[in-house]
Amino acid sequence: MPATAKRSKWGRRWWWIPQLLALPVTGLAWMGMATDVALLAPLSLLLPYLVLYHVIWSLMATAHLHPSALLGGTLLALLWAPMGSWMQVRTPPSHSLRPHLSVASWNVHHWRNRTWTDDSATVAGMAQFALDLDAEILALQDVRGGTAAEAPLRAALPYRVAAFDLALYSRYPIVQWDQVAFPGDSGRIGFIWADVLLPEGDTLRVANVHLVSTDVDLREAQSEQAKAGWWQSAKLLLRRMVRRAEPRSVQAEALAAWWAESPRPVVVLGDFNDGPTSATHRRLRDLGRDSFIQCGAGWGSTYRGLRLVPLRIDWVWTSGPWTALEHRVVKQTWSDHNPVRVAISGN
Repeated sequence: MPATAKRSKWGRRWWWIPQLLALPVTGLAWMGMATDVALLAPLSLLLPYLVLYHVIWSLMATAHLHPSALLGGTLLALLWAPMGSWMQVRTPPSHSLRPHLSVASWNVHHWRNRTWTDDSATVAGMAQFALDLDAEILALQDVRGGTAAEAPLRAALPYRVAAFDLALYSRYPIVQWDQVAFPGDSGRIGFIWADVLLPEGDTLRVANVHLVSTDVDLREAQSEQAKAGWWQSAKLLLRRMVRRAEPRSVQAEALAAWWAESPRPVVVLGDFNDGPTSATHRRLRDLGRDSFIQCGAGWGSTYRGLRLVPLRIDWVWTSGPWTALEHRVVKQTWSDHNPVRVAISGN
């Protein structure tokens, strides 16, 4: 066979190599989402990027009319649902919304800024920002009690219940509420729920959740890298992510079991400390609808600790007749989480 023919044959085969090498990792990442295996949980966060990698190579192969282009397209079709939870290509609604209820969720970082300085000024500024969200029901996580934030919030949202590190404020009467402890020693203690009597006479059940954190922060990672080197730092981070995945799975299962037994539809808000391609998100999709998937746009990133890496770990779920009309992430500079404000309707 002439040398040019051999090179041409090798060139045609070469297009398969980049995708075939990544395919086992993509499969493991999918298993991290589809199963509760803690060891695979960190890989599930990489699933969208791996699919994007396959799609890019497929586009390049398409330009050369190579059959390997089918691989990326097939993966995208099979994983369209989890990719939609990672990014939505749509424009936010510009028209006025029909009558709705506004709810919001925000991890307030103990009412401290990320550098833990200027305490009194930070508390006042964050409290005003929370009020400016103009939410009729406000779910807060990582709440530190006894701060100056409580008075202005209670003035605008007079009905309040709190337990663990959670607080739930409402403009409308709370007719009953309770706290639910997570089983075992799984990090966070539990979640709270409340039945809110709406002006129309309907009762809405709302849950406020904060699942165990992975404690991933770019500045901490850089500090660890400076002390121990990048390889040791990466191993420590991976070990931490795997160690926290199991208790978070236990917590998500406890929340799902409570939700499934609720006698009325539930709106669930909170900081879930997991990505939208995780087993946690997959488990809750069996019970409710993610507001970002319903009407969000772009990345919907809420966590600010990784800078350029989009990470959406704060979610709002609707169920029953309740649907999301508008999903908005509101940027701020205090907490390491941006709040999520969602307009929902039960009609």
